Amino acid sequence: MTKIKNYKQAEKMYIYDKVSLEEIGIKLNISRRTLFYWKKKYEWDRIRFESERNLEIFSEELLEFARKLMQKISSDIDNNRQTPQSEIYSLMNILKNLPQIKQYENFNQKSKQSKLTNQLTPEILEQIEREVLGLYD
Repeated sequence: MTKIKNYKQAEKMYIYDKVSLEEIGIKLNISRRTLFYWKKKYEWDRIRFESERNLEIFSEELLEFARKLMQKISSDIDNNRQTPQSEIYSLMNILKNLPQIKQYENFNQKSKQSKLTNQLTPEILEQIEREVLGLYD
């Protein structure tokens, strides 16, 4: 494997897969010195931080959008208005992926104390699907 392939794979492993430099060195047979040089020169820590922050922001925005969409659909149901299929379809796709997003966030925040009041658990999602959308009747 060429050095550039090693670099790209090492960068991906460190930034996105969150593998330690020691593990990367063992798996790719790259010296610690080379890895530390690449990490510093190409600012892997900054890129990793920005990537994590962007994912957090996206997750928060997606949750907020899901809440607003659920409120609109609920309002439509309460006021006997027809809910567009596209809105229901969009909400279902979001709800399907929320557990994966939350699982990712929990993995990244192991050391931080979770605030359960703002989390949508799989049980709550099933309840929403059942009661608001009437999917499990």
